[in-house]
Amino acid sequence: MIEDDRRDMSEQKQTAQHSAASGTARRAGPATTSCSLMPPRQRLLDGLAQAIREKGVQNAKVSDIVRNARTSKRTFYECFADKEACLAELADDWADGLRQAVVTAVDRTAPWDEQIDMAVDSFLAAIARDPALSAAIPRELPALGAQYFALFEKDIEFYAAFYMDLSRGPVMRRAGVRPLSWEKAVILVGGLSELTDRVLRTGRSLDAAGEAMKESMKLLVRGPAAI
Repeated sequence: MIEDDRRDMSEQKQTAQHSAASGTARRAGPATTSCSLMPPRQRLLDGLAQAIREKGVQNAKVSDIVRNARTSKRTFYECFADKEACLAELADDWADGLRQAVVTAVDRTAPWDEQIDMAVDSFLAAIARDPALSAAIPRELPALGAQYFALFEKDIEFYAAFYMDLSRGPVMRRAGVRPLSWEKAVILVGGLSELTDRVLRTGRSLDAAGEAMKESMKLLVRGPAAI
């Protein structure tokens, strides 16, 4: 009787272990085949970024992306319709990284002119961490057509709203900073974007561009007495 009980308990334990292992396998399975989970999709985006650094956007192929990502073309096409769709998402992620770098770097309690310095310095520092990608993405995005214009508009509106809000902070008001209008903010952001793009394309100094950006922004919100 005791032996029968032990045998039954052993069989139940083995059945439970088998069920648990099967459940784990089922849960783990989709992570290697579905792009709905972050890792494979992110690997493909990173794979495209690496291919762009090595070959440029035009010469980067899907085969390069999947090789860098250590995955298959099947997985790529489960995630993206084509290389252009992958590029659009990479560009959006890249731009979001720049936006977050600026937002988190600015101390709203610092003197008004230092807040502007922080915004510009953090933006250029984020670009300098990956100059090849930072130069390639803006240059090649117009080929995406409607997707490019959507990304461009998103970026302009974000930075315009950011600098409008920054100019209205309590430290800025006490310092006599004139609140930026939407029109002036768009002019400011468009000029900064164009300057950054040209500096990256021509290999000019980001530091010199940064000083020009800071001076222009301070002139716009405070006038000649600001510099």
